Amino acid sequence: MKKTLLLLISCSLLAVVCCQDESGIEKEKKAIIAVIEAEKIAYYTQDLQGLDDSWVQEASSRKLFLTSHGVTELTGWDQIHQNNREAIERDWNEHVETVQYLNYTINVYGNTALVLHDSEHKITDHGEESLLNMRRIIHLVKIDEEWKIDLLAMYFMPHNPLGVEIEM
Repeated sequence: MKKTLLLLISCSLLAVVCCQDESGIEKEKKAIIAVIEAEKIAYYTQDLQGLDDSWVQEASSRKLFLTSHGVTELTGWDQIHQNNREAIERDWNEHVETVQYLNYTINVYGNTALVLHDSEHKITDHGEESLLNMRRIIHLVKIDEEWKIDLLAMYFMPHNPLGVEIEM
């Protein structure tokens, strides 16, 4: 009887600990998505401070753009901040763009996280509509209970009709 009661209590405690851990991870995932969405909103509302606040502001931070022309790597906070400033200060009347982040995959490892998600851009420029798809890989670090981006790599997804192979 005592063994059964001890086993029941042990199982109950284990279930509580496991459930708390899972709900804790889900809470962290929601906080991570909130940071990524806030970074997007700051970019499209031309809020430099909001954009900068989403980043780890250290020499170790990296931002990479992978295109058909090659890789552009911004190394360290100074280069990332300058890129943010230039993006915010450019002429935004060139086109209308709506962006949606989709298909999040998030892995939390203590105070770090790795995120992969799609980015769908619908662009209207002088009456012409186009669709630009990107994939973003983001590494975040939790500093003082806040998630911050310390690595962002984005690459463009080629457009290919269904059934057409893309040569690599």
